Amino acid sequence: MPLQIPHPNTPLHLYRHLLREASYLPPLCRPWIASRIQTRYRDCQHTKDPKHYVKEAHHYLRYLRSANTGHVDRLLHLCYLATGRVGKRRRQLATLFLSKRPPENTASLESDAPSNDRPSKGPSKTPVPTLHEKSSPEAAEEGRGPDWLDNWAVDKLHAVAASQVEHQGGDWPQAMRRSYDPKRALPTENAFGRPFPKKVARNKLKRHYASVLKQLLPPLPQGEWDRLRDLANGAEGTENEMTVPPRRVVARPMSEEPRDRDPEDWDWGWDWVQYVTKPVRAVERKNSRKMKSLTGEPDQDPRGQGRPIGVRLMRSRKIRRGIYGRVFELANTMTQNPRSGKWTVTWGSSERKLSKPTATDLGIFQGVDNSGKLVAPA
Repeated sequence: MPLQIPHPNTPLHLYRHLLREASYLPPLCRPWIASRIQTRYRDCQHTKDPKHYVKEAHHYLRYLRSANTGHVDRLLHLCYLATGRVGKRRRQLATLFLSKRPPENTASLESDAPSNDRPSKGPSKTPVPTLHEKSSPEAAEEGRGPDWLDNWAVDKLHAVAASQVEHQGGDWPQAMRRSYDPKRALPTENAFGRPFPKKVARNKLKRHYASVLKQLLPPLPQGEWDRLRDLANGAEGTENEMTVPPRRVVARPMSEEPRDRDPEDWDWGWDWVQYVTKPVRAVERKNSRKMKSLTGEPDQDPRGQGRPIGVRLMRSRKIRRGIYGRVFELANTMTQNPRSGKWTVTWGSSERKLSKPTATDLGIFQGVDNSGKLVAPA
């Protein structure tokens, strides 16, 4: 069992164990998880007090070991992280595909730049114009300074949010509310029936789009979406990516425990002090069905407490349908119509193909046609 490997003591040894566990993950999430481990280790390598990071790394090592033993929910969460459905890569994809594009040529740059002849609608004391302010004509027209909302393409946000509301399910990791349109979600007047000041209205609009971005599932690159589609549908050439690499043999000590020693000096592996000073439920919690996949503790009772909760045998069929197919249903890609300029969002859907019947199964249906009616004997 891989979970019976003891936890390392030094940070470098812990780093090697994390990379070793990442090498046993499915090919869909293996590169991203390995790169995140390397990045996080290099960021925390020269900290003065690394106790917090070491404790956190031990937690993620147990998490990876539990996923490699077949815990479906944890393995699915790692695939969500790798495909940008949750976590850091989701924010990176949102910035890459949902932000405004820079001007492609000089003509578009000059058309976007605000004119100096246009009178300012804001107060007389305005901040010094910057390069970012010159590339934001909306801020100049409204007489305000630029903010972070000027960097996002609102039409793309509306297209992805509307499509996500239509296709999302109740068990999605990010569920979009139906009130994504600010014209319907935000009030236009205060409690006294007066319109909001421009700054207050702008702050409400920014808070609304901040909540929309937290719930949004950004589109994937077209090549990555096509590869995920082939994995979910079991296309030709993806058989090698449906299997998890075998785990290497655990190293064992060169010599066994000598039996000529005094029995009082033997390590029986049972800490009776824990049972005296703590409740039994707290001591044996790590042996429960819920925690067994994380701790890897064997049952002291020969009858055992049963199979760990949430752990399945990850064969190629389970990986394709339960992992790749589930991730592909949450993956989307976005294209723009060159004539109308509208954005079209396409979501993935896995194809469930029926397996071919065997000769024994075909014998059950002898003497009937495709509709189930008896065939008259010839």
